[in-house]
Amino acid sequence: MRAAAALSHAPEGGIAAAEAADAVGQQLAVGCDLAVVFVTGDHAEEVGSIAAAVETRLEPGVIIGAVAQGVIGPGEEVESGPAVSVWAAELGARPQPFRAWSVRTPEGGIAVAGWPDPDPELVTLVLADPFSFPAAEVVARVGQQGPGHVIIGGLVSGGSGRTRLLLDDRVHEDGAVGVVLPAAALRTVVSHGCRPIGQPLTVTAAERNRILGLAGERATDRLQQLVGELDEGDRTLLRTGGLHLGMVMEHQQDRYATGDFRIRGVLAIDPDDGAITVGDLVEVGQVVQFQVRDGDSAAQDLKHRMAGVGPATGGLLFTCNGRGQRLFGVPDHDIRVVERELAAPVAGAFCAGEIGPIGTRSELHGFTASLLVFDASGA
Repeated sequence: MRAAAALSHAPEGGIAAAEAADAVGQQLAVGCDLAVVFVTGDHAEEVGSIAAAVETRLEPGVIIGAVAQGVIGPGEEVESGPAVSVWAAELGARPQPFRAWSVRTPEGGIAVAGWPDPDPELVTLVLADPFSFPAAEVVARVGQQGPGHVIIGGLVSGGSGRTRLLLDDRVHEDGAVGVVLPAAALRTVVSHGCRPIGQPLTVTAAERNRILGLAGERATDRLQQLVGELDEGDRTLLRTGGLHLGMVMEHQQDRYATGDFRIRGVLAIDPDDGAITVGDLVEVGQVVQFQVRDGDSAAQDLKHRMAGVGPATGGLLFTCNGRGQRLFGVPDHDIRVVERELAAPVAGAFCAGEIGPIGTRSELHGFTASLLVFDASGA
């Protein structure tokens, strides 16, 4: 297997795509089975011409791509301004492309069409629209039906009304696109940007996504007690980065650390009825722990999880919109750590939710860096 990546800041989308694709073609010097294209919102209306430029120059077996809030290319994370990032690989076999979308059922529910069957011998790489595609539900359902099947990717969009998903020569404004790949030469890394504070607590009363009771007390009373016990450093992180909730994924533990949680935002706190509203369904008996965004902890976690992962042939990186300079205070943090370990071409996108496995199941995460590694041993 061989891979290459390039990025262009040219202000016209077709020219940027041509520049990046030409650079990728020079690095590969062979045909490619898969091309992955990421485009900033400045080029949202040019995705068709961008796809044509990549197709003409690389003639890939499959093209997938998306408009994203920011894009990642060799050595660089573009968080604002125009850019096109192109990553391509010669895999030795054509990946299986798919296009998925949600539909209303006669009963008033939502069903998903086009999603591939889960198989532990395969990996699903997906780019999904956060506004129209029920990614959290789909990922959870696949985890129940096919434990061991890996889903990786992200929720990508330039903003409401600016979603553009690319599959070969077709541009879609909703749903999801992706490819299915053999798992044998692939690995994944999921690194978290939040750190737990306080103690794990059991949910003792809940209504859908509202936590009413924690450890037998009103949820807001337990939260107030927690905040009163924090040191000044954690209080500062709480003020600047907001409060989040970690939902334990594996309950057969006595203690939990960064990486043991599915992170969701705290949407509302209502002292009158003692409720805390979060961005996911909550069940009585579930173990949770409050979290803060912490740049130092996130940096250490990524370095720790990347240690020993490389060398590799290539990588695709999906990092949260809440990371980047706003979390680390410096540009290009995640891509530099990843490239230093992989010593391989990497590209990717900033996402409104990152998908990757923890344990035997994949999850939709927040504030993570989720990485698909193309193993050099599979070359």
